[in-house]
Amino acid sequence: MRRFFGSKRALGTPVANLIVVVAAVLLSLTVTSFAMNVTTSQVQKENMFITSSHLWYTNSTYSTCAIAVTNTGPTDIVLTRLVIKGLQCTWNGSTNFVVYCKTNQTLPGDLSYVANLTNTENNTITIANAPYVFAVAGEGLTLKSGWTMMFYIAVPDRVMVYDLGQPVRIVLSTTQAVYCSETNVQTA
Repeated sequence: MRRFFGSKRALGTPVANLIVVVAAVLLSLTVTSFAMNVTTSQVQKENMFITSSHLWYTNSTYSTCAIAVTNTGPTDIVLTRLVIKGLQCTWNGSTNFVVYCKTNQTLPGDLSYVANLTNTENNTITIANAPYVFAVAGEGLTLKSGWTMMFYIAVPDRVMVYDLGQPVRIVLSTTQAVYCSETNVQTA
């Protein structure tokens, strides 16, 4: 036994260094693989396409905006905020409000001007010779994957006569992203 423990023979320094380096590389590959798996499986990939946007100037106290969006991603989307010309729109205010309609088809036609919207009851609007019922919006609208949502927004005191023909930015925010569109102001 004494001869076994008393021996001064061991692994060489290069071999020991090689073992340590291989162990460190294997450990880092394991941690990297785990981190990649966690981050790629937890990220929901949303994708929304703004198919149509219009802004009509009616008079100095009232304008109307129309937007259609399609969820082209694999997950459902929660719309949290709508901003027109730099100011946030309330979903269901007394003078500023949003009415919406969801459909599981593509946009049937371009959104046309609607003169009188109301936030006290549902609005029936004809698009491409078919009637659609638009309900008054609440907080956090959800849009299923593959569906289209059409909005009409009553916009008071934001659009002036001097904005006619000028581009105005429309911003839709979701829980994960911000989508922007620019449209020229038209006359009603």
